Amino acid sequence: MADSNDSRHTVGYKKPPRHTQFKPGQSGNVKGRPKGAKNFATVFQEELCVPIEVTENGKRKRISKRQAIAKQHINKAVAGDPKAAAIVLNEVRPHESPNQPPTPQSALTGPEDQMVMNSIGQRYRQSSPPPLDPGSPPDPPSEDQPSPPSQSDKGEL
Repeated sequence: MADSNDSRHTVGYKKPPRHTQFKPGQSGNVKGRPKGAKNFATVFQEELCVPIEVTENGKRKRISKRQAIAKQHINKAVAGDPKAAAIVLNEVRPHESPNQPPTPQSALTGPEDQMVMNSIGQRYRQSSPPPLDPGSPPDPPSEDQPSPPSQSDKGEL
């Protein structure tokens, strides 16, 4: 016969029959997730690190799949593929420092190099006339500089 405890147990929404409920210490997933099971990101990273053989400049070498993908994208970008160029630039930008100049400023380190650059700068500043203000008349030539030939001077020879 039925237990007195079972007779008072109602079956309905969120109340399964007692004989179908899990027993204490037992779950619905008996085996559970196996130990060492890897998620997708882990499997993806491991696959990118697997070495493969490639032929580069006639020589075979082993590189990771990640390096092979990077080489392919960079080579396509250099060849003019706009999609590959966008991918390469988007990957490179986060790794560049915003304060870092594109070329090193200390390329000229010797004192001789600095003297040459200073002399070039002085000659450039002396040879180029100062920018003219559109509202002011041009400066008259000084006595040191010869005046430019006028139209009447050109006719006389």
